[in-house]
Amino acid sequence: MQQPAKYFSKRLNSTNLYAASLVSKQPGKNPFWIRTDDQFAGRGQGGRTWNSEPGMNLTGTLVIFPEKFNASNQFILSEIFALAIADFLELFIPEVKIKWPNDLYVDNLKIGGILIETAILGKFIDYAILGAGININQLKFPGDIPNPVSLRSLTEMQYDLTELEDLLLLSFVNKFFLMESGNLDFINRQYLNRLYKFEEFAPFRTGNEIIRAKILGVSEFGHLIMQTDTGAERTFAYQEIEYLLTS
Repeated sequence: MQQPAKYFSKRLNSTNLYAASLVSKQPGKNPFWIRTDDQFAGRGQGGRTWNSEPGMNLTGTLVIFPEKFNASNQFILSEIFALAIADFLELFIPEVKIKWPNDLYVDNLKIGGILIETAILGKFIDYAILGAGININQLKFPGDIPNPVSLRSLTEMQYDLTELEDLLLLSFVNKFFLMESGNLDFINRQYLNRLYKFEEFAPFRTGNEIIRAKILGVSEFGHLIMQTDTGAERTFAYQEIEYLLTS
């Protein structure tokens, strides 16, 4: 994949929505990246909102046009995007984890999240919209956000967002090259190695039930494969199970 073209807008409701409106205007289906300083109606997974102090964080969307990429394999895009962000963050801090299915964690604190939307044409992905929100320089967060952290609060350093977006995009291009080269098993192993609470018994909520279970893996469709402390193996799709965070 070639290096994405970069666009910047001072204020947008949602970089994912704006990126979607630009897809048909892109010549040659070349990848592009949209970043904004102020995303005032940012979206998270499952219709949640993403709150970000203007000018403080990396809030952007990458649009790609993978060639003959089977729609049934689309979870791999979530894997490589999350891994790219983790690799990028580990240029500055150690031990970044991926909290299934769409968050980036340091210890038990959330430093970022992703939102991926795909357009299907036949059996292939026509294009993918990869949204990211990464806490960089913000120090104060709304009280209703349970466990936020930022790069600045961890390192006590302030960062240039333009420089950081270049590093983030380079990280993604490198991961995309791995996917194009057919190294899917390697990507899957990297994803599991980075998975938050992987092979560690922890409390989870499923429906009205609280269980203790450990993550055994993730299916090709992105479903979480788990083993409960009673020895039973169970599989969960998104929104069927929820981590219960501990301090």
